[in-house]
Amino acid sequence: MFRKSVRPRALAGAAALTALALTASACSSSPKPSANGGSGSKSATLTIESNPVSPFVDNFNPFVQTSIAKQVNATSLIYEPLLQWNITKANAYTPWLADSFTWNNDGTAVTFKIHSGVKWSDGQPLTAKDVAYTFQLMEQNQALDANGLPITGANASDDSTVTITFKSAQYTNIYAISGQTFIVPQHVWSAQSDPAHWTDATPVGSGPYTLDKFSAQGFTLKANPNYWQGAPKVSEVSYPAYVSNTTANQALTSGQLDWAGNYVTNIDQTYVAKDPAHNHYYFPATNTVVLILNVTKAPFNDVKVRQAVSAAVNRTELSQVGETNYEPPATSSSGLLLPQFTDEVPSDLANDLPATSDANKVSQIMTAAGYAKDGSGIWAKGGKEVSFAIEDPSSYTDYFTCATLISQELKPLGFKVSVNGVTPDKWTADLNAGNFDAAIHWGGSGNTPYTQYDNWLDYGTSAPIGQTANGDYGRYNNPAVQAALKAWAGTNDPATITTQLGIVAHAMSTDVPDVVLMYGAGWNEYSTKHFTGWPTKDNPYVDPRPNDPWIEYTVLHLTPVS
Repeated sequence: MFRKSVRPRALAGAAALTALALTASACSSSPKPSANGGSGSKSATLTIESNPVSPFVDNFNPFVQTSIAKQVNATSLIYEPLLQWNITKANAYTPWLADSFTWNNDGTAVTFKIHSGVKWSDGQPLTAKDVAYTFQLMEQNQALDANGLPITGANASDDSTVTITFKSAQYTNIYAISGQTFIVPQHVWSAQSDPAHWTDATPVGSGPYTLDKFSAQGFTLKANPNYWQGAPKVSEVSYPAYVSNTTANQALTSGQLDWAGNYVTNIDQTYVAKDPAHNHYYFPATNTVVLILNVTKAPFNDVKVRQAVSAAVNRTELSQVGETNYEPPATSSSGLLLPQFTDEVPSDLANDLPATSDANKVSQIMTAAGYAKDGSGIWAKGGKEVSFAIEDPSSYTDYFTCATLISQELKPLGFKVSVNGVTPDKWTADLNAGNFDAAIHWGGSGNTPYTQYDNWLDYGTSAPIGQTANGDYGRYNNPAVQAALKAWAGTNDPATITTQLGIVAHAMSTDVPDVVLMYGAGWNEYSTKHFTGWPTKDNPYVDPRPNDPWIEYTVLHLTPVS
């Protein structure tokens, strides 16, 4: 399964951002790839699987989380961001559709200089007006604003200059603004009366590929003849459909896939040993895995139940059995990704999570909160048992195993827990709508710890039950946390950031809106049999996973083996 998350590091401040914008190429994660393969390049098909989904539904809307392009991480091969970020290094980005950016004095407006000569796949020019239109769409349609950006306007002063304005300072969101927003053509999208529900079945983008063939069993992308950096060396990209990790991994180990983003059991034996000369993997830590709790209804509208469930979880077992030691157990209730953000963890929250179930703590919390075990051995209050379901895709074999383990761990401690195996589509839809009790999910991460917390706790990215949320799926709403996140986003002062981080980290720890479980691996298996130029541990020129938005950057670095 894939982990949809990011982990760039923080930029120093507004002044530094302006300076970096003027010297962007110096901060690039690696030289911009040369897409033009030349007459000597071998035509080859790159086959990718980053997420088991089947059947495919013909939807390439770059704003919609349930579109097939989003689910299999193909969006950035068709649509592109303003900047390409290498989130494995500090301050590392490459100019892309934008050549540079500058902030105003208070971080409420950012101006981009747009690269000249870029064309859409239908041959029309891409200008700053398209960029302004994209952000205007997000401002006018909340469902399209996946990152919850408080956009107040976007204006193109000429064909190469666009300024986007916000309700509050957005220094901390530069990655979301420039790296996670895909620019769309105004001449195509302005004709759509309902862009949030448009399926975009014949997408027109600026990226290196266009849609070639589509079926419920998979689709292929072909090289874009109008691509502004020249034809890519990889002439075709194929995305087959797989019903589960099991079938996808069978394809991987049999050599049918060039690149995958799956959990693979005993990978050295089941994958690498099949072809040691060509089969490789690289799993950097990229996120914190949590059990998301729906705090709007029983039993998780009671903070004491949330605390007790966290104490009941055996994180070591989840790590060793559910993730076969690829993902270490979390040690801090702050949820901060470790070791990356070790220095940011408040001292009283360091190493405060039990490695295994703490039955005594569970009993103390529940008894003090007025619960008692009924005749079935289940905690109950007012005649109502503490009962809930963990919903995860059965095709995500590691998460489904972990959900099963949690249900088994919690039962003897007095909780009635079931596991609901669903399709990835239903899982995503239920999380978005708040139609669930609990769900294991990877956490957001970004250029600072702010992105982790914004994803988990920012009610501004959430929505009422039944409406689509883009974050805070558990619908946690704490005014103190909201104020801290706002203050954090609006400052570059280290002392202020430390203070606000402390407020949010302690709320994560004591309110337990999400139960912190493990530090998630960035699944990434690749073969050098047909293509070379992959990012590696020794050359991490970009996040190595086959995920948006950086997958395009890797593909443009690949060269077919002669």
